[in-house]
Amino acid sequence: MKLISIIILLLLAASANSVTIDILSEHSCPVEMMRWGPIRIDSCQLLESGGMRISTNRAVPSGDSLFNTELWTIVIDSAGCPVSCEVVVLDIPDNRLILSYSQLGGSSEMWMIACTEQNDTVWTCALEGTDEFSNYQAVTKLPDGGYLINSPPDCHSTYTEIQSVSSAGEMIFHYSLGTCYLLDLPGVIGEVSPGVRFLRKTSSGDILAGGTVSQFLTSPNAWFVCLLDGDTGNPRWKTTGYALGMAGVYEAIEASSGLIVAVGATARIVVPEGYPRSTWGSKLPFITVLDCTGAFQKTVVCDLDFADWFYSIIETDPLESEFLIAGEDTTSNELVLLRANISTEQDN
Repeated sequence: MKLISIIILLLLAASANSVTIDILSEHSCPVEMMRWGPIRIDSCQLLESGGMRISTNRAVPSGDSLFNTELWTIVIDSAGCPVSCEVVVLDIPDNRLILSYSQLGGSSEMWMIACTEQNDTVWTCALEGTDEFSNYQAVTKLPDGGYLINSPPDCHSTYTEIQSVSSAGEMIFHYSLGTCYLLDLPGVIGEVSPGVRFLRKTSSGDILAGGTVSQFLTSPNAWFVCLLDGDTGNPRWKTTGYALGMAGVYEAIEASSGLIVAVGATARIVVPEGYPRSTWGSKLPFITVLDCTGAFQKTVVCDLDFADWFYSIIETDPLESEFLIAGEDTTSNELVLLRANISTEQDN
């Protein structure tokens, strides 16, 4: 089986564990990524043939409905090569959500509204901390039927509002995740809100969040992963890094080993002459491993045949420490699937 070379960028002996990361296979799939919504891996089913049936989803815009979704089923053989790809596009009736504004007492805030297929209102929930300038809300549906929402302000703000809403529309918490906290900045210094790319519930009921963060529009982007208390939203820990100089995390999961495995993209900083803003150079995908306390373990930047972004990751075989990663080949605009081994061994 082909082994893809990786560049070991950073290794910090933060614990008594040694982390190894190997890309086992890489295959491009005839699935157009388009410009909205990366594909997220939901589940994998092992087949008798040694291959896998992979269920994925991708939100696509459909007016103001938040759950118009592409559901992809991809079958790969034992070598990781795609055999078939099928897609269904559906607007899930019993989870149809709409965002709406309401002027109350001279202030404006955003509301989350659950509707039936016939557009009858089931419940409404005011998204506290939002206003008419909040935009690009992302909603994550939880297995228990609840929702996690991140609502970034329009511009020149140093926080992103994160809300947890129950399946009955009750606000559990709202928390303002700030740039100053993530970058250890004094006071309110900056103009860019954190770009939250994912929200995921852990086995303990806490919430993993991650994405990109920078102080100013001209500053380089750092990746961040933080753990929020599942009842209050208050941070338990956070970890940030710049990898090659510019970086963003697009998903992180809690592995059965207790490690936190995050994937994303990184690049060297490019500052065009006469233009003070830092921009991305040629992108490369990367994997970052943290322990359960957020202590940094290892980062590898992957030099691959196809993928230059990693968007999603799922653990497929805990006993063998194997993971499946979804990425993108921006040259062909196609989905890339990779199998990887990410293991930890006790140091002597």
